[in-house]
Amino acid sequence: MDAGDHLSQREVIAVRAPYAWDRVLEYLSWRYTPGVEEIGEGVYRRRVGEEVVTVGYGTGGLCVSRPGEADRVGRMFDAGCDPAAVRRVLGMCTILRERVKKAPGLRIPGCWDGFELCVRVVLGQQVSVKAAHTLMGRLAARCGGVDAERVAEADLSGLGLTGGRVRSLRALAEAAAGGRLRLEGVDWAETAEGLAAIRGVGAWTIEYLAVRLGRDTDAFPATDLGLLRASGAGSAAELSRMAERWRPFRAYAAMYLWAVSP
Repeated sequence: MDAGDHLSQREVIAVRAPYAWDRVLEYLSWRYTPGVEEIGEGVYRRRVGEEVVTVGYGTGGLCVSRPGEADRVGRMFDAGCDPAAVRRVLGMCTILRERVKKAPGLRIPGCWDGFELCVRVVLGQQVSVKAAHTLMGRLAARCGGVDAERVAEADLSGLGLTGGRVRSLRALAEAAAGGRLRLEGVDWAETAEGLAAIRGVGAWTIEYLAVRLGRDTDAFPATDLGLLRASGAGSAAELSRMAERWRPFRAYAAMYLWAVSP
């Protein structure tokens, strides 16, 4: 992408301070779509048609290089969060207190495109974050982006995917392209039901997507291995019990456990 794109003509989205912008970008740095998105120099860049949309953060809020993207960018970067309310709840917990102090105002990063995020999460099943990032890059290069119609029709052989993963991706793409799976503009419950009908999309995938795509501030994927390790819980049941004290901000607790070391 052209590094010369800038924010001189910009739209500013107001957010409540503090905002742990660098932590959000760090979390996304292995979870973006190569060739479509880019993260560096404190900004997020996204190719949209022939343009590159740039998002940064300053004292005025989130700065967007192209007007008209405020709603999408606001959802993606959690502009509506009240960090003081989150801090009041999570800062009371010994497991989270130091994390909250280290990264005040941590947000839950969403996505620019719901289908892309679903694909990235399916690719991340049972592999490392780095491996999933590599697979996402290969898929985007093969398909010329991560579009449901293109993925549904593409030859997905030779990308390093298992046969089961290929079938899951194709089923996901066909459902989204055919309108059986609606990822935007509907209640999360409808989307979750559609995802659950796709073979290879299990409970962990839907629970994780509830956090980032469903924007449910109290969603919590208790079976996630990263959360189990970071919390010190011995089982998903124990972690679920532990997380009761984090309501109604369990999704923010998950982000602190994923993204911030104590």
